[in-house]
Amino acid sequence: MLKNRSVIFAAVALTVSSLGHAQAPASAMHIAQALTSRKEPPTRAARSSEVKVRVLLLTDTKQFKNEEEYIEVGGVRYIHFSSPRLKARGRPLEEPNLRYPTGELSQKNGAVVLQLLISEQGVLEQADVVCAAPPFERSARESVAGLRFQPALAKEGPVKSYMLVEFGYGKGLPCGRIPD
Repeated sequence: MLKNRSVIFAAVALTVSSLGHAQAPASAMHIAQALTSRKEPPTRAARSSEVKVRVLLLTDTKQFKNEEEYIEVGGVRYIHFSSPRLKARGRPLEEPNLRYPTGELSQKNGAVVLQLLISEQGVLEQADVVCAAPPFERSARESVAGLRFQPALAKEGPVKSYMLVEFGYGKGLPCGRIPD
């Protein structure tokens, strides 16, 4: 386990150093630590039929009790990427590298909703699980690790933003909210 964790941290550090962003190391380490903190099956590249991805707009977020235009995380304020107050929406610059768990799964269908916190420079600062079907959480987190974004744009320039992204595995049954 320790060897695997070291390999993941080394890969994250290599990815981060190639990006050359000052804020990225803590974010990448946060994601890598979350990936190794649970006993979940390893992942592989997903086939297109196995995973469907949907970005939730502000009107879609009521089911997660998060229809707020702004959220505050760690004393930092983020605006929803599709807020009507923005001049331009934030968006990913590439498709996520979709992942799927390997091995024997306790369930074949499920969903994961991640809340992505994006910096003014378009760096993924944090990926928090809003709800998840347990065998798919790691796959969803790995799918977004290293993603770069076109930052959301307000009148004064680029701003920190957040988005909720749903990953549907198999039939993509809805997931429940993770208790606080």
